[in-house]
Amino acid sequence: MHDLTRWALRPLMRVWTASAERQDRHLPRPSDAPQAHAAGIDSDRVLILGCGPAVGWGVLSHQLALPGSLARELSARTGRGVDIDLVASSTMTAANALVALNGTRLGRFDAVVVILGVNEALDLTSVSEWHDRLAALLAVLEHETSRSTQIFVLGIPPIRSIEIFRRPLVFVADWSATDLNTVSARLVEEAPRTTFVPFSPAATTEIDRHRSAADYRGWAVLLASAMSDSLDSARLGITGTVPVQADVAGRERTRQAAVDGLAIVDTPTEARFDRLVLLAQRLFATESALITIIDRDRQWHKARVGLESTEVPRSDSFCAITIGDDGPLIVEDARSDARFSHNPLVLGDPLIRFYAGFPIESPSGERIGALCVFDPKPRLVADVDQVLLRELALLVQRELRVPPRAR
Repeated sequence: MHDLTRWALRPLMRVWTASAERQDRHLPRPSDAPQAHAAGIDSDRVLILGCGPAVGWGVLSHQLALPGSLARELSARTGRGVDIDLVASSTMTAANALVALNGTRLGRFDAVVVILGVNEALDLTSVSEWHDRLAALLAVLEHETSRSTQIFVLGIPPIRSIEIFRRPLVFVADWSATDLNTVSARLVEEAPRTTFVPFSPAATTEIDRHRSAADYRGWAVLLASAMSDSLDSARLGITGTVPVQADVAGRERTRQAAVDGLAIVDTPTEARFDRLVLLAQRLFATESALITIIDRDRQWHKARVGLESTEVPRSDSFCAITIGDDGPLIVEDARSDARFSHNPLVLGDPLIRFYAGFPIESPSGERIGALCVFDPKPRLVADVDQVLLRELALLVQRELRVPPRAR
């Protein structure tokens, strides 16, 4: 489409789009937290960024929309857990996506899925504008993510596949989408660690929902097929990349800022956290369990069972070591572990020998503390249900996302 034609048709298309979009106000949409998980250990972390298919029109939960469907499909293929964060809006474009990412720690993701372009296709954005904006976004993603992070750009779907837009002038929007997809595919060929995934979904069949759970399952299969081999390769260390040198001091400042931002330290006990720590203690049949926050030079206990103290020095903290990685820390017998054999919590009360902890992340992704269980009797790693430990930690994380008024 010639730029002059785009310029001439744009006012008409904006009126047409606004008229069509008024029909979507009654459609179901997710109201839960913008994240999804699939059970397992050594989890892959995925960010979905975008509009259109990312938003979840037609279903009431992100577990039934693309995040949940993709988490389950990836887990089935890799045998690992999957954690998905969603940053999505029906009005997102390549131009404003970076604003939406503000505060998101991109370096923690194994994969980023970019789903953009529907709004640009409807607005008849020129191919040059689309090229420059998408290129700028990809450049930031490539710079801010790990060198092993894979980026996947999902193609713009045919506009006629969306029920509310199947009306006169849809051929103009489809023409625009085709042009933008051509630019995206060429741009991605030149971008490191980036893959273009063509996307041509069938037309909507349930006009009162816009999309169904079955649609999202089908799209998850498409994405998982493109993603799973890359994620497996990264796990095997065959990506040929060089790890980025960590700024330890900078990371700690960011982590502490997340702790301070939650304003949870030194707050009174809360039943919702007390229930979770009691559940952990009972499920793992240990004498003690904690939900901890690592705050500067101390480990503070938001919830506890089997321990009287509300805090311990960070220098003595098992959980301070747990937050050094994104997986579990399991200590079979602290007395025979060089890291802990001289620890005051091992030599004296509470006489820790077995410990299992999983890091807890803030809503922005920093590891701020841990859910842990421990006991004065040693225990083998093989006897620890690591999937259950992770699921309990994720429950704590979900509570941290609940706005104060909703608690």
